Amino acid sequence: MESKLKKYIIYTKRFIQSSNKKKVIGELVSEVKNKGLVTGMRSLLHKKSHFYSGDSDEFLDPRKLSIKKYDRNRKIVLPNVANPKVSVIIPIYNQVSYTHNCVCAIYDNNDFKDYEIIIADDNSTENTDILRQSFENIVIIRNETNFGFLRNCNNAATNAKGEYLVFLNNDTQVQKDWLAELLFVFENYKDVGLVGSKLIYPNGQLQEAGGIVWQDGSAWNYGNRQHPQKPEFNYVKEVDYISGASIMIPNVLWKELGGFDERFLPAYCEDTDICFQLRDRGYKVIYQPFSVAVHFEGITHGKNVNKGIKQYQVVNQQKLIEKWAKELALKSKNGEHVFTERDRSGSKKHVLVIDHYVPRIDKDAGSRTISNFIDVLLELNYSVKFLGENASLGIHYQKRLQEKGVEVLYGSRFDFTQKSWRSYFKEHWTDFDAILMSRSSVCAPIMNYLRANNYTGNLIYYGHDLGFLRVEGEAELKHDPSLHKLAKTLKEAEDYMYSEADNSLVCGFDELGYLKGYIDKPLHYVPPYFFDIAADTAGYEQREGLLFVGGFNHPPNQDAMKWFLDEVYRPLHKTGITLTIAGSKMPKFIFDYKVRFPLLQVLPDVPAYELDELYDRTRISIAPLRSGAGVKGKVIEAMAKGVPVVGTVVAFEGMPKSNDFVYKGYDSAEEIGAAILRVYGGKDLWEKLSRFGKQYVSDNFNKENMKQVFRNIIEQQ
Repeated sequence: MESKLKKYIIYTKRFIQSSNKKKVIGELVSEVKNKGLVTGMRSLLHKKSHFYSGDSDEFLDPRKLSIKKYDRNRKIVLPNVANPKVSVIIPIYNQVSYTHNCVCAIYDNNDFKDYEIIIADDNSTENTDILRQSFENIVIIRNETNFGFLRNCNNAATNAKGEYLVFLNNDTQVQKDWLAELLFVFENYKDVGLVGSKLIYPNGQLQEAGGIVWQDGSAWNYGNRQHPQKPEFNYVKEVDYISGASIMIPNVLWKELGGFDERFLPAYCEDTDICFQLRDRGYKVIYQPFSVAVHFEGITHGKNVNKGIKQYQVVNQQKLIEKWAKELALKSKNGEHVFTERDRSGSKKHVLVIDHYVPRIDKDAGSRTISNFIDVLLELNYSVKFLGENASLGIHYQKRLQEKGVEVLYGSRFDFTQKSWRSYFKEHWTDFDAILMSRSSVCAPIMNYLRANNYTGNLIYYGHDLGFLRVEGEAELKHDPSLHKLAKTLKEAEDYMYSEADNSLVCGFDELGYLKGYIDKPLHYVPPYFFDIAADTAGYEQREGLLFVGGFNHPPNQDAMKWFLDEVYRPLHKTGITLTIAGSKMPKFIFDYKVRFPLLQVLPDVPAYELDELYDRTRISIAPLRSGAGVKGKVIEAMAKGVPVVGTVVAFEGMPKSNDFVYKGYDSAEEIGAAILRVYGGKDLWEKLSRFGKQYVSDNFNKENMKQVFRNIIEQQ
């Protein structure tokens, strides 16, 4: 691992060559003045390290932010809600123009309209009546004397009607869906006490991605002045505190706490203190990166800590240290263990998951498996990072992981072509208790690198299936020597991964038995999926037609449907049985069959909720696979939905089978067709298969079974 000294020397060289020297020297002087020589230098180096690492630009392009000087003559009708979900409280003292822009930004950037806006006017000397003229339904509470920031907030909150309170500085402009994203955390996480936004300076630099409080009571606005789109700033996470410029708290908790603690009058550290109070009561403080506010910091209180209200920042910090001395004693020293302090994960196991791209659960079965693995790791309270070979596939899918609390590693630092990930591993591999690698085609170079450098954590390999068996089957069908050659190459790569891993996961019992014949490293059966079992599903009479679900990037699915449509479906079509093909990467030849079969329906890229509806009105799911390996996700999913499956022998391979396993695979077109007609026309048989499928999946493909496998492997050390 590179020493910090070596890294700092590299950064210093790059700083000397940069055009930003004068600005950074000014920042260094300020840091040293406020925090002392050693702490100040360390703080600045932390802030600047990524600027000079050659990884990305120093600024987010401000044009990507919504920052406006709104028309003062504009008239806006704010929501008029008797019992709003949210009360947005904006404390102000003068700065009416900033407040006007702040309210306009709230209105323009939120489709969610179940809120009220309360202006807490702390006896401004400016005329604030213009706000009432500009905004219909705005609530203005004007203090007869100047209460100071803290008491102003506490007083305004007594008038709030919302289930949740949001405290928002008037020198902010919120961005798209700012409010809905804050609510998202409360609606999807348990035991949340407070949620805060990502704060960005108007020049595009990051102000804060949550805060860290150190053992000595000093604090970092984590990521300050770095690029706000870096991976480490863009996942939902627990933090020590959130700066009060944009925070949400349930009204009931606010009242239980009695508002901000008045020992921190008139201002500063009250936001940090309330985060500590909530955590002391068992609640979490969460940073939400997708709720973004641009913050014109220093507009109200200035930036000089030696005069005015700002001087209380130093005074109140000492009060905070005295109040929370016991908790602070458990924290790291300033600048140490940043990897875990930034998301309060020091007591957790840390797992890095690597695959070819971010899981796209509505596109392919392999993605569903990796997504299920990640969900289980999170439920085990592990800290999870994800690295994908192709990070450019699907921002929507990336966000889904980040919203769950997974840090998704992307950007030039993690380029696979250049093996840029090596520097990350070199810096952080001691931080990971386990690395879960998926697919030999992606992870063989990483395995080789980690073994060559004596990585001591738990290396876990999951191959999805024995790909060489699948390709061999395809080679036999097509009589293709090149595929036989490919199968041999795949086997060598897969055998390398199984032989080098500390533990390997195998999803099929057939493959588990095969590997145990020559792999002497630990092999563990793991169910590749878990599904919610459909409870109340439509009955036999309410259903009709056949359904095939699959990603057509997978050659066995293309072969299966071509064979089924050529050899099996014609007589079924004549009887009036419809067929729906749903999947991703739909090839042109599938659409060509619509000319021959008018009852054929082709649905590319069906979203998850529509797929559920398809299952609920389908009588039979088909799996006419002639090659493949591992457990077939389409089979397990249909059974979980209560839909009987008719398929080939290959379709049911790898599944755990006891004596009462009722399914049988068929390999000829005649047998498949006959089986479909038996199930399609036989209510009793259909109901028997439907009941069996749901119970079978419940017993064999459940979350607890998967969770136990990972617990046994990762916690064995």
